[in-house]
Amino acid sequence: MNTDFIGLYNNLRNENLLKTEALFVTQKKHWFADFAKHFQSICADIVKAQSETALPAISCIEYSMLYANFTDRQYRAEVWVYSDDLYLDKAQRMIGEYDISHLFIYLNELWDKLLFARKRYIGKATAQDAASLVMRAFPDFYSYLINIARFAIADMVDKEPFSDIARNEVFKINVGDYMSTIETVFIERNNKNSEVLAEWFEERYDNEYIFQDYSDLDFSGRSFAFSEFRYSQFRNTWLNNVSFEGAVLIGASFFKANMENCCLNNCSIFEVDFSHAKLKNASFINARGRAGLPNDKVWRHVGFLPVSFRNADLTNADFTGADLTGADFTGADLTGADFTGAILDRAEFMGAVLDNVITDQTL
Repeated sequence: MNTDFIGLYNNLRNENLLKTEALFVTQKKHWFADFAKHFQSICADIVKAQSETALPAISCIEYSMLYANFTDRQYRAEVWVYSDDLYLDKAQRMIGEYDISHLFIYLNELWDKLLFARKRYIGKATAQDAASLVMRAFPDFYSYLINIARFAIADMVDKEPFSDIARNEVFKINVGDYMSTIETVFIERNNKNSEVLAEWFEERYDNEYIFQDYSDLDFSGRSFAFSEFRYSQFRNTWLNNVSFEGAVLIGASFFKANMENCCLNNCSIFEVDFSHAKLKNASFINARGRAGLPNDKVWRHVGFLPVSFRNADLTNADFTGADLTGADFTGADLTGADFTGAILDRAEFMGAVLDNVITDQTL
């Protein structure tokens, strides 16, 4: 393939992904709500099918897009349900579709620009070359669906109709390509044991503790310093007096977790959900949780969503030197919290209790 044509593609890809990111920032609340509405409808259909005995307990809901749909520019994710055998499951069924064309406006623009530009490369760049390059870019644009699904679903897993679905011991929600590359956006494991898991953590295996479910357990008093728990679930978990010093917690959920006297110094807390958590006397010294793109000129991944402290109890929490750009403290109790030297650009404090807050800037 012509190297100049590839160079043009690289520039257009970056340009159009940055456009998609800008659109995502302005539309994400609407997109999250739209996905949530669709997901609730899918869950209701699953509950109905199970009540009619046509569908057994399931292990997976998967949003996937077929390659054939991509080549036809039909941007729809099919929604499939599976039991334990996943793709070999005889009871598997497609239970719906989700229109995701709004995520591919600028992928289409990229495709059209390449098709137009190939006229300058007669004999050196074909329509098939353009399609092949656009296919390379497809996962980057599709990653916005993964991001939307992950955070929209988090608000619904404790509510009907999802809670009424008959689920197997290990249950996942995946987003990806049908029978190909997938990413788990939610995982649930029953029959978990705090002591067994704590012993497993002590082995310090690489990349073993990410994308896991640690909800409703008790790890109080333990040390998970310098561990990695990216996109893991600690919902309703007891973590009082736990040390996460230097840990990587990107995208983890600590919704309604008990985390009094918890040490989160020097942690990566990008996109972490601390909403409704009890974080009295917690320490976030030099924690990093900046929202948005790391570099607004070069697209490398979907921009980080704001760290959420909505309605959390942060009495006497220490945020000294933390980067909390864009963080959401809506409704949080920040009585006596220390923000000395913290970066709080675009942070939201609507309805927060700010009595006796220590700060060197205006909140």
